[in-house]
Amino acid sequence: MNVLEQVKNSPMSPAQIRAVALCLVINLVDGFDLLVTSYVGPTITREWGLSSSDVGVLLSGGLAGMAIGALFLAPLADRVGRRRLTLACLALASAGMLAAALTQDFGQLLATRLVTGAAVGAMAASLPVLTSEFANNRRRGLVVALITTGYGIGSVIAGVASSLLIGSYGWRSVFVFGSVVTAVLFLVGLRALPESMDYLVARRPGDALERFNRILVSMGRAPVETLPEPASPTRSRKVALDSLFRGRNAVRTVLVWLAFTAAQLIFYFASSWTPGLLLEAGMSNQQGISGGVLFSLGGVTGAILLGVLASRVEPRRLTAAYFVAGALMLILFSVSLGTLASALVVAVLVGLFLNGTVSGINVIVPNLYPAESRATALGLAVAVSRLGAVLAPLIAGFLLQAGWTPGSMFQVFAIPAVLGAVATILLTRFERTTRDAPAEPRPVEGAAAEA
Repeated sequence: MNVLEQVKNSPMSPAQIRAVALCLVINLVDGFDLLVTSYVGPTITREWGLSSSDVGVLLSGGLAGMAIGALFLAPLADRVGRRRLTLACLALASAGMLAAALTQDFGQLLATRLVTGAAVGAMAASLPVLTSEFANNRRRGLVVALITTGYGIGSVIAGVASSLLIGSYGWRSVFVFGSVVTAVLFLVGLRALPESMDYLVARRPGDALERFNRILVSMGRAPVETLPEPASPTRSRKVALDSLFRGRNAVRTVLVWLAFTAAQLIFYFASSWTPGLLLEAGMSNQQGISGGVLFSLGGVTGAILLGVLASRVEPRRLTAAYFVAGALMLILFSVSLGTLASALVVAVLVGLFLNGTVSGINVIVPNLYPAESRATALGLAVAVSRLGAVLAPLIAGFLLQAGWTPGSMFQVFAIPAVLGAVATILLTRFERTTRDAPAEPRPVEGAAAEA
């Protein structure tokens, strides 16, 4: 057993825990930067006289940027390193947030949301990979699920910051706050975020051995004279992409994309529109913000719960159960909007299960691919699934403008939750019946699924 395998099969060191914690904080800031428009949107709408469809386009701007970042920026993590890409994206996100505070019209604000979304999208694809590579085999599913709680926590902070800042300083102050916090985190990451050991072994950049030994020493281990051999030969991105569509792997890839797209569709519909739809249902602006905050708190709880359960229940079955429960909660939410107390309670459960579906897919996907192509594979899956994330606010905005009630909108979005459950279940069954598929990549150490 080489030293990297020893690390993966040993209890996590304080250095590994610190790295995972830093990834969680980065994801927290990403959640703030991406979802802040949900809270400042009603104020911008009144100030600029935007229509419901305009708001939908604005909410989708950051999500469209995420698709661009996941597709074109995230694969760079397999080439230049997880750490370098993460730091570059933090700097880009901070600049995008500051630019948003300086905008004077709808078009300018939409452009800045695209820029910020691209940075967040790249990190959304690379951070689960980086975190899974910091973790040991036993805790991998838990820590990947835990970092996805960052989006929920970031959304909660965005809601609290909006309620505290907008009244006194206006909506622009919320973007300035996000920009400053993101810039501070960039400086922290510049000093404290280590590179992935898996990346150093798989890609072997010029200073790989020196950096590898620094990480070993930080873990309390002795340095080594040579790097461990990679688990599998380094492959080009073209070869890695080709393997996703070879033979029966194509069916598995499509099922992953369908499940991920459904998860993104329902989650970003609810996270983007819950405050606004509660206002449409007759609640006050503060009550709408409270509903969005409670939704996000539920999302944090759901991701943590999934991470704990993932070590006991097969992740695909667990994720399918989250999809089904999420569909039921959306329907329950639609009939509880008339009563403030019941609506706020159910909002927690909606967030719990919908964010859990996203966490579940993030737990599943990295374990399907070897170290040298994980970020590429997850980046492609994230990019495809962002179609659902982009469409969700747009569809909701047009439905609202067409006269749909908030309750009916929550009901119609229960349908993709059911479709996501079906795709996840089929993924499990398909994998069980194709173990003899030839020429497929071997899984990484401790992977929960075949590649």
